[in-house]
Amino acid sequence: MALHLLEDWCKGMTIDPKNGLLVTGVSEEFDEGSIEPILRTSTKYLSECKMRGRMFVREEGAFAVLCELPSAVDPLQVPSTITVEDVVWRVIATGSQPSPAPASNVEFLKKMTAFLGKEGKTLADMPGLLGLDPGVPHLEPAPSPDEWVKALGKALEKVVPPHPESSPYRKLRLFSGGPTPIPGEEAFEPWLEHTTEMLQEWAVPDAEKRRRLVECLRGPALDVIRTLKLSNPGVKVKDCLEALDHAFGRTEGLEDVYCKFLNARQQKGEKVSTYIQRLEKLLQRAIMRGAVAVEQMDRTRLAQIVRGIQYQNPILLHLRLRERQDNPPSYSQLIKEVREEEERQAAGEVWEAQPHQATGSTSIRMPKALMVTPQEELTQQVQVLTQKE
Repeated sequence: MALHLLEDWCKGMTIDPKNGLLVTGVSEEFDEGSIEPILRTSTKYLSECKMRGRMFVREEGAFAVLCELPSAVDPLQVPSTITVEDVVWRVIATGSQPSPAPASNVEFLKKMTAFLGKEGKTLADMPGLLGLDPGVPHLEPAPSPDEWVKALGKALEKVVPPHPESSPYRKLRLFSGGPTPIPGEEAFEPWLEHTTEMLQEWAVPDAEKRRRLVECLRGPALDVIRTLKLSNPGVKVKDCLEALDHAFGRTEGLEDVYCKFLNARQQKGEKVSTYIQRLEKLLQRAIMRGAVAVEQMDRTRLAQIVRGIQYQNPILLHLRLRERQDNPPSYSQLIKEVREEEERQAAGEVWEAQPHQATGSTSIRMPKALMVTPQEELTQQVQVLTQKE
């Protein structure tokens, strides 16, 4: 109906329908002198529009306004709605198509407009989302339909989150907390560690994580979460895990957990990577208890590693761990670097200890003057830094 009104009105005003716009839903409180300035300031594209008339539409109980643009209307540039003082104005344009679009296309455009509206976008934003600049003339041939589909798919991937049901996931391990373990149930501490890691990896809303957590609970453990949801239906997964920890975990206070983390030191003969892995379990428990904020996790880990590694360990110097405390690496990056450095040092020790057989019975060894132990290398680098200072 609105489109027919636009076309008939344009003909009566001797306006090319391709240059016309119809704005509906305008309430009586907006007079003719204020409507045109509002439209001109709503978007840059409508900055040159001119109001040609106003008509009261009885079916809608509001006014419809006819506007004219200097050139043919580009539907991609026109916003579908304009919000003015909590009142929504609808904008209708005939566009430059010689014939009405098929019903399937119209339905698709309606769905696309509704989807973009939820994301705070309009059809006018589509050229930018598709990597096209409407202000620059096209010097290359227009994209083919397949290229448009691919570009549109990439744009939707950026704004559409994955649906929880479309992302496959492994079910969590069972836990009941009852006096008699059910088949397949494991102890609480390993279960909590595994569950926490899995929930952190899943890129789904918190409500979906809570649903998956409830799926794996039985008996007393399930009763704990049910009671928690009665008082707070939207309880977060972090609070659910904390409640289970209080009910079935070790009876350790916040201070006790944090002290265990701070007192963890590298043991004699223990590899640095093994020490970091042992320390990570203590850190995760401190985070669960609220002793360490998640935002400070990497910084806290690195600070304790610097304190806990044995004195004069070459890895501490080679990876420059002290200098990186302002920009600490993540756990995965840190353990990767440490293990690579351990393998490099182990390969160097094998090279020094193993003689290399030459032709005949003569054995060739690396000159002793060129052989440098890790401790000597550490001492040399410290001397260089001291001379520079």
